Amino acid sequence: MVHIDSTTLFQTHKDLLFAIAYRMLGTANDAEDIVQDTFVDVQQAGFRRDVKDEKAYLCKIVYNKCKDYMSKTARARSAYRGPWLPEPMLTEDPAERVLFQESLATAYLILLLQLSETERSIFVLRQVGSFNYAEISYIVEKSEANCRQIYRRAKQSIGQIELRSMPDPTRTRLLIEQFVYALQNGDIAKLMELLADDIVFAADSGGQVPGSLVPVRTAERTARFLMKTSGFVPTGMITEIEQVNGQWGLVLSLGADILYVFSFQLHNDRIQAIYATVNPDKLIYIRRQKNRV
Repeated sequence: MVHIDSTTLFQTHKDLLFAIAYRMLGTANDAEDIVQDTFVDVQQAGFRRDVKDEKAYLCKIVYNKCKDYMSKTARARSAYRGPWLPEPMLTEDPAERVLFQESLATAYLILLLQLSETERSIFVLRQVGSFNYAEISYIVEKSEANCRQIYRRAKQSIGQIELRSMPDPTRTRLLIEQFVYALQNGDIAKLMELLADDIVFAADSGGQVPGSLVPVRTAERTARFLMKTSGFVPTGMITEIEQVNGQWGLVLSLGADILYVFSFQLHNDRIQAIYATVNPDKLIYIRRQKNRV
């Protein structure tokens, strides 16, 4: 075995490995654990002498660990109460690092997580890792021809969302500011102006927090639901507009505790979908991020 500097490896590849694991699992804490476990394994065992591509080799380890994790948690995922949303996370400028590409948007991740495990893995390796099919074949242990076919199928399943340009950040922030203003001032007419007619509101509570366990649809129903539930917001709650999953979103906190995170999908200058994460277990990672700032 050839032992190499694990610290250098970590600094060089940690963002990419986390990006892949997070998109495969949809859970930031688990993705972080898998990346850490990968480097512990490499540090203890070292690299085989025949390893020529460190990046692909590390991604292969992460891929296998993600597969094992998904197998172990499949039953719990199927029994989850209400909508299951990816864990939200604070991000920097999406253009700055591989982690913060367009495919980090909540709406995109939801589509990604609807693919089969194999489709999702190959799609992520190609799109995020920029691996060629020979490298993907090595990582997932399938033929190059099979990988090409699976990738094409996954891309068709994802649909056209990946081809849409990112919404203008300035316009997005303005819409969110107006959204907050309408809620805080009980202006339901203004709120409905901001919502698309066919909007979908989905809240991930895991059954731990009172709320709707099914998505709310249409502008009128969503507006009334939001107005009703906004009355339950604790006194002293702070609402901040933050970069959540590469786009502007809302983080609602009480002291050091984050209670709600909202992500938005926009289309034609209106809010097409709202994703609210309220399950305390899914706010641990973003709470750690927030408290480090």
